[in-house]
Amino acid sequence: MQSLDDLPAGLPVVRGTARSLERFRSCRLPANATVFHSSYYRLPVHRTMPTVVTVHDFIYERFNSGPRRWIHMAQKHAAIRQAQAIICISEATRHDLEEWVGVRPDQQVHVIHNGVAKTYRPLSALVPAPRPYVLYVGERGGYKNFGLVLQAMDLLPDLELRCVGGGALRAEELVAAPVSVRGRVRHLGFVDEEALNEIYNRAMCLAYPSSYEGFGIPVIEAMRAGCPVVCIDCKAVLEVGRGALTMAEAADPRLLAGAIERTGDPLYRSQIITAGLEVAQQYSWRATHARTLRVYRSLGADLNVGDGLA
Repeated sequence: MQSLDDLPAGLPVVRGTARSLERFRSCRLPANATVFHSSYYRLPVHRTMPTVVTVHDFIYERFNSGPRRWIHMAQKHAAIRQAQAIICISEATRHDLEEWVGVRPDQQVHVIHNGVAKTYRPLSALVPAPRPYVLYVGERGGYKNFGLVLQAMDLLPDLELRCVGGGALRAEELVAAPVSVRGRVRHLGFVDEEALNEIYNRAMCLAYPSSYEGFGIPVIEAMRAGCPVVCIDCKAVLEVGRGALTMAEAADPRLLAGAIERTGDPLYRSQIITAGLEVAQQYSWRATHARTLRVYRSLGADLNVGDGLA
């Protein structure tokens, strides 16, 4: 999650009052605006200035159906086609962009990775958790493969599963879980970044077996906090985590359980945490900010701010 404290000073922030159905309406802009950048597929009222759009993923295209998919795709694809510059948050998303929409020769395409908040960091002298636990962060439906984690936990009777975010655990999720697992699952609700950092620090690992992502911010948060990350073969997650991930070779409960167990081996754990910290240092919101400003300037935008680089 991006904090304004992670960005250099110089960019003014203007907050407007949302209108009815605001996200589907063209944006009203200040008279002195020189570039329009939409992070969620909006268009400006006056379309004479350079336009930039950030593309996060193609989840709706891949996993949704019906009116919600049609409306989302119509708005999103229109914004992409009218943009002079397109920012993708990963190479994986850039490949999806080419598959689902395409890119014209007169459009710029840039891959600019997300950053990670400075809040996430290793903590020393923490009291160990009463019982070792696997951590799961975020939404749990469909391609996120939360059910796979529950099945893997059946093979790990000494571990708890703690969940953050994604809404309260639903009755049907627990009913579908193996009986031996139901009493070992805890939902911690919504927590702030400081609390989440401590949860990462105490965890045996982060289980992140999503089969599709545009980026996967919890992966970088965990690694920056010194928490090993266990995943399956997901293009964006492997891109972001590079060689610092513990991957199950297939979406199989036994293979996932084995990967989780591996993070408990002291020597391997030390090596993978060190690798994760090195990878995580390459991501920052300051770098994302600086690279984004360069995109604006490449379009001729007149900006009275620095590039945020030391």
